[in-house]
Amino acid sequence: MSVLDKITMGDLDENQQQVAETVGLDNYKKLVAAYGGMSIYIPKPDQFERADRDSRIRAEFDGYNFRPLAQKYGLTEVTIRSIVSDKVREVRARPLDGQLTFQ
Repeated sequence: MSVLDKITMGDLDENQQQVAETVGLDNYKKLVAAYGGMSIYIPKPDQFERADRDSRIRAEFDGYNFRPLAQKYGLTEVTIRSIVSDKVREVRARPLDGQLTFQ
């Protein structure tokens, strides 16, 4: 039996009790065993929402519709340009419908 097996909620300070109540005491012990002494980052929920939003913006981007996307998502055009920066060159490099390419 390890020391972790003996830990009870009463052994934890207030902050650690909150973590243990959120994830459960057994999972808290697993976190201690895996990450004890380290700092770990737990993202806010909006980070996942933002990633989903940015994915939708990239999918809707046609190479030129910065303003409509900014209005639709309540962002600035600068922010839209930042989100789609990697896709701008890709979309604009595609041949236009009916355009022949040299290969």
